[in-house]
Amino acid sequence: MDDPWQKAYDFAVEVARKAGAEIRKAGESEIKVQTKSSTVDLVTKTDERVEKIIIGALKSEFGAQAHCFIGEESVAKGEPCILTDKPTWIIDPVDGTTNFVHGFPFVAVSIAFAVKKELEFGVVYSCLEDKMYKARRGKGAFCDDEQILVSDVKDINKSIIISEHGTDRSKEKVSKIFSTMQKILCIPVHGLRGSGTAATNMCLVASGAVEAFFEIGIHCWDIAAGAVIVKEAGGILLDVDGGKFDLMSRRMVSANNEVIANRIIQEIEVFPVDRDDAPPKKP
Repeated sequence: MDDPWQKAYDFAVEVARKAGAEIRKAGESEIKVQTKSSTVDLVTKTDERVEKIIIGALKSEFGAQAHCFIGEESVAKGEPCILTDKPTWIIDPVDGTTNFVHGFPFVAVSIAFAVKKELEFGVVYSCLEDKMYKARRGKGAFCDDEQILVSDVKDINKSIIISEHGTDRSKEKVSKIFSTMQKILCIPVHGLRGSGTAATNMCLVASGAVEAFFEIGIHCWDIAAGAVIVKEAGGILLDVDGGKFDLMSRRMVSANNEVIANRIIQEIEVFPVDRDDAPPKKP
């Protein structure tokens, strides 16, 4: 029986590599930035150009009407962020825009593909490192064609946990974020880290470099591809309250196993965020 999505998977890897080359080419020339939802959430011309390249290539290959598209820059301009049963590409063209602007060397292209609301595959290209992470549902996770697996650490005291402080600078939320980090650090764990890109953080979980990544306030395009990669590497995905992972909820714990995940969840101070698929707020 023919594999219906192998062609799409292979093409996504090819497109991610081309997009990454465009990002590297832009380099430090993209110094003029705009803001997204806050003064610390930056968007460069590179974000917009790379998303157009990715979506343009996908539409050319598979047809503009056959598939749906959820892209970070498109949503920022007002397009809907709704996941339906239709084949859907979920794209973050430059995950780690602030890193890119400052020359901090972790920037990723993230491309995921879902059918009937189930993630079929994910591709994360850490373009400044030149590392291609990829996974298909039921077929394992890989970095540069070598299979990767989560770590086997179950002792929280021997773990490294990764997280981010996000872009919301309201005092209440920042206080909860850093309170959570302090409590986890004092469990104690070996250390806390942050690469500045959720997609890369999830790949670090998948490859066994860290034991868990958690964040509240991320978006579906930040984590969709990484979610497939973590799961196929043997990891787990949960809500920050320990419930079922919900791609559109903007909150997630990804970990190597339930022992580590549940221990972290005990320390997380949850705060409200609007869902990605929430109806637009009335003026």
